[in-house]
Amino acid sequence: MNTRKLSTHVLETSTGKAASNIKVTVYRLDEIQEWRAIRPSQTNADGRCLLLDQGEFPNGIYKLTFHVGAYFAAKNMTTLYPAIDIIADCNENQNYHIPLLLSPYGYTTYRGT
Repeated sequence: MNTRKLSTHVLETSTGKAASNIKVTVYRLDEIQEWRAIRPSQTNADGRCLLLDQGEFPNGIYKLTFHVGAYFAAKNMTTLYPAIDIIADCNENQNYHIPLLLSPYGYTTYRGT
């Protein structure tokens, strides 16, 4: 049985705080090499979000689109990135936690635990 999960955690490095209420859309690359939207989600008050739970996360290539433009606009801040796409090859039977460290003019990501 597949018990793995896909999750994220978004932190705003310019303030050192969690980035809440960021819309995250999950896509999966299908057999004809087109992105298919699976579902939209949103980060909670701690900046965390469970994107795909056990049983709904088959092997494949996934794209996470973080809609950060609206987040910064709500804070009366400009940003270079209205959206950030992270593409990950999720073909091992493991949990995938993909944090995003964010500022208005830069970002970084990594595979967490």
